[in-house]
Amino acid sequence: MAGYLGRTFVQLIATLVGIVTVVFFLMRAIPGDPALYMLGDFATETAIVALRERLGLDLPVYQQYLLFMERAVTGDLGRSVVTGQPALTEIISALPWSLSLAVGGLSVAILVGVPLGILSAIKHGTWIDTAIMLVALIGISFPVFWVGLVAILFLSYHGGIFPALGAAVGGGFWTQIHHLILPALVLGLSVAAYIARLTRSAMLEVLGQDYVRVARAMGVPESRINFRFALRNAFIPILAVIGVTFAWALGNAILVEVVFSRPGLGSTILKAILARDYQLVQAGVLVLATGVVLINATLNVLYGVIDPRMRTGE
Repeated sequence: MAGYLGRTFVQLIATLVGIVTVVFFLMRAIPGDPALYMLGDFATETAIVALRERLGLDLPVYQQYLLFMERAVTGDLGRSVVTGQPALTEIISALPWSLSLAVGGLSVAILVGVPLGILSAIKHGTWIDTAIMLVALIGISFPVFWVGLVAILFLSYHGGIFPALGAAVGGGFWTQIHHLILPALVLGLSVAAYIARLTRSAMLEVLGQDYVRVARAMGVPESRINFRFALRNAFIPILAVIGVTFAWALGNAILVEVVFSRPGLGSTILKAILARDYQLVQAGVLVLATGVVLINATLNVLYGVIDPRMRTGE
């Protein structure tokens, strides 16, 4: 088990370094002078040179990268050029809003997607299976921002059930929950379609195994076959799906935050990209990548606990 945990930790570090490296060089591949963009067209040459020196933009790119990685290890990700605040502090302050949306959306997705996928597999080949897969296909096909706009139109503007915009920053707990429900539903239903399809595939693969046929021939009740044998053995693929969809939910949360004008990592990083705020973008991506990688690493450990063969790669 120790060797399995060690390999998981090494993969975690390598993934984080790779993601941050790609984002670092992609930001610097954007054409134009960031200092000039930040200060405006009427900035003096002296001010531009001073800002470039302060940000380290006058150094060769490889030295900028080494300096960034050295500081990142100690938690120093620089200061936002726009606000002057520590970049990591700004990202951490926006993180709870994105986490609440992602967790709420993923909870909706699991509660809807997993039961529908199981039901579709159990009713394989019937009209129920066809109807569920058709709805799932529609859910995957429509972009999440379009679904969000439709939800605002019918459930907020015409229905008046939920608030259309904002997150009730500074409001009470239940007021914030009321503002969270509609974005979480939009995010969750878009992810639920994906979970339902892959849950159905995992269940069908297990239901087609020889031991399931033997159990049926021996007269084992169908409910016990479906939930004691099939669902238990399909649990690892379903966990893998949930781990992947958590990253997808975080990605879609960025769009949902923009559509519903909510605070969070998505809106913060988007504003930082538009302002060419390198430090804030890098801090945001590092925090996002760390969260996604930690979730997947935790799931890898759970795989090893549930199925010992995963520890040795058998």
